[in-house]
Amino acid sequence: MKFLTVLPIVSLIVGIALSLTFGFPLFLGIVLAILVTLVSVKRLGYSWRKQWEFGREGIKQTKPVLIILFLVGLLIPFLMMGGTIPAIIYYGLSVVDVQYMLSLSFLLSAGTSYLLGTSVGTLSTVGLALMGISHTAGISPAMVAGALISGAMVGERFSPISSSRLLILSTIGVQEGEGRKSSWPALLGVAITALMFLGLDLFRQGASETGMIGQYQGLLRQFFSIGLLPLVPLLVLVGSFACRVKAIPALLYGLVTAAVLVIATVPMQFAEMGRSILYGYELHTGTTLDQLVHGGGMLSILSVLVVITLAGFLNGILNKANLLAPLVEKMMGDTQNTVILAGKAVLLSLLVIMISCNQTIPILVMGSTLLPRFSRMEKGSVFLGRTMLDATLVMPVLIPWNGLAMVMSVTLGIPTLDILPYLFFSFVLPVLTIATARTFQAPGSLLPHKKAM
Repeated sequence: MKFLTVLPIVSLIVGIALSLTFGFPLFLGIVLAILVTLVSVKRLGYSWRKQWEFGREGIKQTKPVLIILFLVGLLIPFLMMGGTIPAIIYYGLSVVDVQYMLSLSFLLSAGTSYLLGTSVGTLSTVGLALMGISHTAGISPAMVAGALISGAMVGERFSPISSSRLLILSTIGVQEGEGRKSSWPALLGVAITALMFLGLDLFRQGASETGMIGQYQGLLRQFFSIGLLPLVPLLVLVGSFACRVKAIPALLYGLVTAAVLVIATVPMQFAEMGRSILYGYELHTGTTLDQLVHGGGMLSILSVLVVITLAGFLNGILNKANLLAPLVEKMMGDTQNTVILAGKAVLLSLLVIMISCNQTIPILVMGSTLLPRFSRMEKGSVFLGRTMLDATLVMPVLIPWNGLAMVMSVTLGIPTLDILPYLFFSFVLPVLTIATARTFQAPGSLLPHKKAM
């Protein structure tokens, strides 16, 4: 393998590591990788103009993520201003047992994500409400965010309408029934993750939650109109996702509904509304409620938009210049041990996720490059499908600069690095799929390479 083909990937890892170590803005690490990549790929024979075209194609692939982030940044202030989130928090405090907040957050998020088929839709509805309740109850927001994201990834993994799951199955040609039969390690992963969050619930410090809940409910009634009308934007959002509307139109419907609600019911000047949209909503009551009901705003996601745009540009060059596929082939080597094979596939998935900075490219790269190798094996496509569902699909949230992780972080209002230690499902599931890979191994299951005629 030529050094020039590896250098861009090494520079990305080094640049991001330096940014995280010394506290530099993350985009500077990606800029370093882009500069190194441009020079390296130029020496491989691609002109500056061609690389610019590659980069533009990469940015186009990130367009849906950028639009979703933009809509989320607009939506959250409107949900705050219109009293939607305060109303959800108020009613949620009456029914949710905060002693088991982490377990409930994981299970509710998993169930909602399974029904809706979207992690983003789950976190922008149920997730926001549960985050508000956790703030009220004095529970670590990072822990709750980890539970919510873990649950959302359960839905992504199992939901029959999850776009990422369907993309994996279609890419490798596995039928729905075949994929379901091999999903028992993932079900075990759900059980283990639920027990881990239950353990945190049982051993974390409870504090004086009951008194605080009553105090916050009183403040919410004082400063907001608590009733059914503020819940209309939430119903529109949930209804849109339930009716299989894609994420961008669904968020747009919710945004329009929330904006109409604010204009019609909240005595607020347009200048004040504009400040909330730009800088995020702030209540300014002089009470503890100010720390609960705030957030959103376009400036808060500007740096995230820049990082994802740069990452898309870099990924476009790496992908179009065909630097990823040879790397995958080289690192896979040639082994007949399914445990080692699964382990290499998981590690390669993680590497490609780190490089591509989104969720779709790793699925396409891993599927196209590994399918010929796994097809030589008895039930190889099913084995590859399970490995990708249990690793390639769920691990993007572990990478702080990944587009999916950033969307979730912005939605919940918690930094990606704070959430990382509590993403139990995405840690547990890849380990389980490696540990149980031996079930696919049988004498003579691996067929020899066919020689070219």
